[in-house]
Amino acid sequence: MMEMNILNTELVINIRRVSNISIVEFIWRYRTFTCLKLRKAIVALIDEGNFRVVINMTGVNYIDSSGLGTLVGGLKRISENKAEMAILGTNPHILKVFLINRLG
Repeated sequence: MMEMNILNTELVINIRRVSNISIVEFIWRYRTFTCLKLRKAIVALIDEGNFRVVINMTGVNYIDSSGLGTLVGGLKRISENKAEMAILGTNPHILKVFLINRLG
């Protein structure tokens, strides 16, 4: 019998620039402690002067309150710096979480 690690906790973050927009793409099989890695990536972008950030959530299949808190915290940090953040590629589950929390 082949064993599969279905609880992969790794967060892979790719950041690319298109003109003056930073696009954050990640693959995330959500676990709470990976939030810190995402938070650090958002903070680093702002600290480096990247004031237009797109979060591509195509690779995310689940989010809970900790992940939501990380995104809201990132949005707060971005708005404090008069920057802009957009989120795209959410699946129906994540969109529902956003709508329930009045974020969509």
